[in-house]
Amino acid sequence: MENKNTTTFNEQKPVDSPKCNEDSVLPIAEKGLFFRDSFFEDIRKHFETAVDQILDKWGEAKSVNDLMNSYRRVRERNLQQENQVMAFSEDDQNHKVVLDVHDFKNGDVKVRVEDNQVVVEGRMEKEEGDFKSMKSFCRCFNFPGKVNMEAVTSAMSSDGVLSITAPKIPEAA
Repeated sequence: MENKNTTTFNEQKPVDSPKCNEDSVLPIAEKGLFFRDSFFEDIRKHFETAVDQILDKWGEAKSVNDLMNSYRRVRERNLQQENQVMAFSEDDQNHKVVLDVHDFKNGDVKVRVEDNQVVVEGRMEKEEGDFKSMKSFCRCFNFPGKVNMEAVTSAMSSDGVLSITAPKIPEAA
């Protein structure tokens, strides 16, 4: 079973963040560190490539020993959505999406299935004295081919990397 990068995923950025239907929210399984937990092994290389692309875009020096710290420095300086690491892969059984939600890990991250797509939303509020700030994001994903949307699962590493697995429906021979 070979994993390959694919560009057939259709990620949509909604103009207005849709309201979250609590009935469609998926549980997010908690896992270990992304680069150490074997659960993430099949998607890790795709994620590293996406991190490399963002570091190259920003001219950030890459630390061979700690790629994530280099990436987190970029995120601290520029929290734009286009700097959020996201990677896709597929094999014979599944489509996978992995994205960095570290900045929202202590807030509210939700994954839900709605209208034949997967929606990921994150929200974080912070109060310091009289100062209050809020940041949020919403990403919608459509998968190519037939997908068993009722069997979509999600897991989050302890360091804030979210993985979503959407099982393919085998085509009749």
